[in-house]
Amino acid sequence: MNGIRTVPRSDRQSREGFCCGTAPARRDPTGSPSFQSRVSSLQFSSVCGTGFPAGLPEACCARAHLSGSWNRLSRHGESPAETSRLRLLVCLLAWALSAAAAPAQSPFATAVLAFDPAPGQFVNDPLFNDPTNAVGRPYGGGFSDPGNSSLVSLGGFGGSMVLAFDHTVGDDPANPFGLDAIVYGNALFVGVNFNRRWAECGFIEISRDVNDNGLPDDPWYLIPGSHITAPAGQYEVQTWDDDVLDDTFPPDDEGWIPPGRSGTWATAGYRLPPEVFETIVVSNPNGPDATVEGIFGYVDFTPTLKLGDLNGDNVIDDPAALPEEFYTRPDDPFAVGLTPGSGGGDAFDIAWAIDPATGEPAGLDGFDFIRITVGVNRVILNTSPPLNELSAEIDAVADVAEGRPGDAENDGDIDFQDFATFSGCLNEPDESAAPGFCRVMDFDQDTDVDLADWASFQAVFGWTAQ
Repeated sequence: MNGIRTVPRSDRQSREGFCCGTAPARRDPTGSPSFQSRVSSLQFSSVCGTGFPAGLPEACCARAHLSGSWNRLSRHGESPAETSRLRLLVCLLAWALSAAAAPAQSPFATAVLAFDPAPGQFVNDPLFNDPTNAVGRPYGGGFSDPGNSSLVSLGGFGGSMVLAFDHTVGDDPANPFGLDAIVYGNALFVGVNFNRRWAECGFIEISRDVNDNGLPDDPWYLIPGSHITAPAGQYEVQTWDDDVLDDTFPPDDEGWIPPGRSGTWATAGYRLPPEVFETIVVSNPNGPDATVEGIFGYVDFTPTLKLGDLNGDNVIDDPAALPEEFYTRPDDPFAVGLTPGSGGGDAFDIAWAIDPATGEPAGLDGFDFIRITVGVNRVILNTSPPLNELSAEIDAVADVAEGRPGDAENDGDIDFQDFATFSGCLNEPDESAAPGFCRVMDFDQDTDVDLADWASFQAVFGWTAQ
């Protein structure tokens, strides 16, 4: 089951509203009220009472029980037992209607709120310039095939798009490796060398809909990743124009000018170190034989696997695999290679987010909007193959499926491998835990992994998913 968490309004509150006839209006991704969840014709506010199964809205029904409705039934001759059965039946009906009326949430981004590509070789190609290609599930081709059937190109440096979810993606330390969301692109490994990649990276910003208007007009916070160490110093502006015969500003090919652009304009963003990212092949800074990944936190860096490839060998092991399950399992971004059972892609932890102006942690409990921007600036003449330019391509963004504290590998059990992970995370009280996978061992969520967490780990050791 996916770990989809709507932070501002719990499922319980929503269902209480259906019972009492006071459910709040739901909104679509643009923020406009789409329907009012009321069941006024049945007047559940006057019939819901006690005597219902666990999980029904006790508080609401208890309040409703104080009304005179049941007393009126008793005055008409119904016995207390009959009244209780009727009350239970109506409450069950209210519960069922609320569940049926509530639209299912998608684990993938559901709407494009902004699309502003920079010049690039694919921005006028119908196969790559439809921003809705980034909505919904990814369509991976594996680690040696880009799988170009569902991509949108952001063009050159500073090209960007903003996507929205139909729910708030929550920061959950119990998620696998402590990761909360995954961005899918079309990066490739060079051969079977997991330390060398064809990658055109972009950076991530996230925003919480604090004012609850459904628009991305609240502050943006940066996922700095491994190589944005000084946001202010790495922020650059790139100027473009449509005069392809003038070498002052790129591009030099009119086919690279995004639709609707003319004259002179600019894009901007945080530039990733050129010596690492603006090369034909991006290599692990930790060396050709490294087992620890030296680059993390950016998009279009890790391949998207074929649906059902459970061990990252380009072979579909489970033809019946569901995208909603397979593509919501994150790859470990700190380990070279691909985590078995994951769909690949580039996962990140909401807790990594910082205020780019101060460098301080953002402290977000979740995000509603994600902005993806190209962080590499290499525009090569159209006559210089093989890449011509570097531009991030985006396939999808997913909310990570909920995990279980202690199951560091998200493999459905808590065993000696997880014990090894716990041992590596163990530290002194009040000593901050390492970022990433250690958060899944912080049972009491006090930012350290200490003897209190050890007691909790012992209690769940041996757990196996049913």
